[in-house]
Amino acid sequence: MSCGPLPIRETQRVQRNLAGIFFLVAGVMVSIAFGSWWLQRTTLTPSSGQATTAAVLQDEQIRSEITSVVTGATAGTLDQPAAEVAALVDQVIRSRPGAAVMGDIVADAHARAIGNHDDPVRISGEQMVEIVRSQAVGDLPPVTLPVSEVSTLRFLANVLGWVAGVTAIIGAIAFLLGVIVRPEKGEVARGFGELCLALATSLVVFGLLLPIFVLPAINDTTWMAAVPRLAIRTMPLVLGAAIVLVALGLFVVLKSMSSGRRKQWSTPLAVGRYREDRSWS
Repeated sequence: MSCGPLPIRETQRVQRNLAGIFFLVAGVMVSIAFGSWWLQRTTLTPSSGQATTAAVLQDEQIRSEITSVVTGATAGTLDQPAAEVAALVDQVIRSRPGAAVMGDIVADAHARAIGNHDDPVRISGEQMVEIVRSQAVGDLPPVTLPVSEVSTLRFLANVLGWVAGVTAIIGAIAFLLGVIVRPEKGEVARGFGELCLALATSLVVFGLLLPIFVLPAINDTTWMAAVPRLAIRTMPLVLGAAIVLVALGLFVVLKSMSSGRRKQWSTPLAVGRYREDRSWS
């Protein structure tokens, strides 16, 4: 028994289903690529900027480590009690002007923590002058900040770039396949809405949940604390963007679904007429 070609209406339905699947896959892959890029860009890219440095120095453990090293190196030269020097150092490095002074030091420590280099993190005499506000320590030799590599961060720094690249390519291929099957406008709109929802989810997961809760639970070393601090710095932007994307995505998806229902309900039903031959013997 041979099967003929599918009716036009059935073919269109199959094309719509395929387009919807391809667009959904594309949205998920692109959102993963964007989330990976966002996590790498905001928390795993060392920066000496004042805002970034100030965010990192909000962590008490990191400040305490820096304060201890600088105090131990300068208290004798300043001929002041260590407690007074420590209080001064902590006050300076937690301030906005202090963040400008500490920019290169924090960026170097961040790079060391994520495995960008193996060189020790040093604080020079000139930098200690700015920190303790005294020229008396200018001739002191550099001191080393005990920053060790965080294996979890190094792994992420190496993997996220690949994840972003591969998922972006898969997403682009899925999108092109969705276009090739000639989707209707409703499917395109729904795909866009699903992309918005996927991007919002990815932003929350990669921008907040992973850096603030998951990564510190895996590794609780001192400089791991820089990651949640950097994520918290971008929290208003992440939450605001996620809310906008969710609202836009829901609006587009619901509108495309309601348009599809109206189109289906307004389609007239084809009524076939059959002749019934009656014969009497």
